[in-house]
Amino acid sequence: MKREDRSRIREITRLQEFSKQVKAKLTQVVEEFPSIDRLNPFYLELTGILVGVDKLKQSLGAVHNCIPPIDEITDKHIMALKLSTDFRQMKKTRSAAKGRISSILRATAPNLDFIIEAKKVLSKLPGIAPNIPSIVCAGFPNVGKSTLVKMVSTAEPEIAYYPFTTRKLIIGHLKVGNQNVQIVDTPGILDRPMSERNDIELQAVAALKYLANVIIFMIDPSEACGWTFDQQLNLLTEVQRMFPLNPLFIALNKIDITPDSQLEIARARLPNAYEIIAVNRIGVDQLLQDAIKEVDLKPMQESIDDYLKTLSGE
Repeated sequence: MKREDRSRIREITRLQEFSKQVKAKLTQVVEEFPSIDRLNPFYLELTGILVGVDKLKQSLGAVHNCIPPIDEITDKHIMALKLSTDFRQMKKTRSAAKGRISSILRATAPNLDFIIEAKKVLSKLPGIAPNIPSIVCAGFPNVGKSTLVKMVSTAEPEIAYYPFTTRKLIIGHLKVGNQNVQIVDTPGILDRPMSERNDIELQAVAALKYLANVIIFMIDPSEACGWTFDQQLNLLTEVQRMFPLNPLFIALNKIDITPDSQLEIARARLPNAYEIIAVNRIGVDQLLQDAIKEVDLKPMQESIDDYLKTLSGE
């Protein structure tokens, strides 16, 4: 075999392998990302809140669209290599092809960086099963939601005596007979219009919208949380307005440190509220039992059997 033939085969093989490796990496970036359109609505909304669905689709599409021009460059330069008789020119042709392909990669680098960062963010989302019955705890920051979830479930939320400790959704699990129940500790929702809420607060709203079979709304009548009782009532009213069909239990927490005068006002304004001390689990068990009664725990097979009985006239 002539030297120029060996050079031609070597340069063609190198270019093909380079092109193959680049396309494999780009394809991997796109295909390993979950199909956005197939995400559960809850996760779709969280994706929109945390990274931006439109931006993510745009970046994935831009990376995917790099592959056809890479193929075109590769094919064109392989054709040139096949026609070349000068091994020095062959090397230049292969280098030129790599340079053009590298330019495409540099141009789409911001999209690749965005996708990689989005994967890191979304990989940290809690392992929520949207079809499992769920109790969602809501309220202002530092009213005791994390303490309650820690007391009654497997969750280990970070607890501190200052606002905004919970910066993401935290999921705990309860075993009720043969059924699992999720209990969700949400970031505190502030009493302000939806358009002014930050990403942390919007996660809580998404949890209420898509997960809550039952809502436990916690209020701190002592106002040690940093917000007034009236501000907390305003938020309660908004949650009731936004989710009118969800069973909602109101819990007055920290009653042990609430002055008698403030506690009497809270009792008068919310006569059916539960009174608890979450940190000591006082009153918590009754609240949880009543909340669980509102969750549909009937096993699927039992529901099917009941339906078949109605068809047979039993």
